[in-house]
Amino acid sequence: MDEKSLKKAIAALRSGDGRLVTVQNAEWYSLFREEIRNSIAMEGVFANRQELIDVLEHNSRTNKEKAAAILGYFEAASTIYEYAYNQWLEGEFCLRMADVKQIHTLLMRYEKELGSYIGEIGDFRKMTAEVTQSKFKPVDHFYIREAVDLMVRWTNRHLKLSKYSPITVAALTHTWFETIHPFRDSNGRAGRILLNYILIGSGHLNIAIKGFSKLDRDLYYSALEQGDDCFEEISRRIEKGKKLSLEQLDAIVTDKPLSELKKIVLGRLVESIKRMKTGKTKSISKDAVIPLRDLAQLYDYSQDYLRNLINRGELKALKKGKLWYVRVKDMAQHISAVTK
Repeated sequence: MDEKSLKKAIAALRSGDGRLVTVQNAEWYSLFREEIRNSIAMEGVFANRQELIDVLEHNSRTNKEKAAAILGYFEAASTIYEYAYNQWLEGEFCLRMADVKQIHTLLMRYEKELGSYIGEIGDFRKMTAEVTQSKFKPVDHFYIREAVDLMVRWTNRHLKLSKYSPITVAALTHTWFETIHPFRDSNGRAGRILLNYILIGSGHLNIAIKGFSKLDRDLYYSALEQGDDCFEEISRRIEKGKKLSLEQLDAIVTDKPLSELKKIVLGRLVESIKRMKTGKTKSISKDAVIPLRDLAQLYDYSQDYLRNLINRGELKALKKGKLWYVRVKDMAQHISAVTK
């Protein structure tokens, strides 16, 4: 599927389903949970489906560090994505330095409270950074603000021009951000949220870049490294005191080495659209009353988890014989309540 076909597919989804990017949308919420699990796995935090649900919807049954990573990603991404979606609806989308810092502020809030993150959240690093097993050298910490400012202004310029598609701009900005490595920690997670922020603000959907297997992680990191040379050149020029105009940046920045990253982004966008388009709950009436086992399959939950919700009085249900039955509308209301 090419980018033109992607836009048509998303437009069709939007016309038939109203607001797409919201945790009250069951299909989108399922996609979002997959994004969280894969993105934190990129940085060595592995959570299975049940652990994720337990943390997000009942705040229980996992270690504190993992819970902090899950909750931080949920809060940062859900807030910034709905903000981007509202900007897109109003035709006002743009990227600001404050947005970049706010992503990190929300992302690391719980880890800061836990004490596992040292430093100020939402504040650029104040030391030299080295990225393990990478070939690039992040910009010196004295020049981070200048580098991020150039990235932001270049991104906004090309979201308005037609030289690059929004998907290409998102991929370039993501690579640039990771090359700058502006924060003390969690630049990977913050950068992937930034990537999706630009995609949603440009009228697309967010994506879940696969991160559970070593092969998937290696493919992603390799794709990033293929495109970082031009951004390293920008960093070195900034460190030498060169003042670069947007026109000079255009002569340096190129999307030619980004073929692999764009392939990953496009592939995951197709998957996001497929999940939203073929979502099982779309064909079910909200007033339908269905068995618990079918409800579990529809909403990607375990039967045990749903049965516990019923026993705690958190989900309305009716027992007929030995089987529990739940109205689809009540399940949707439960999801809306807990995700708030």
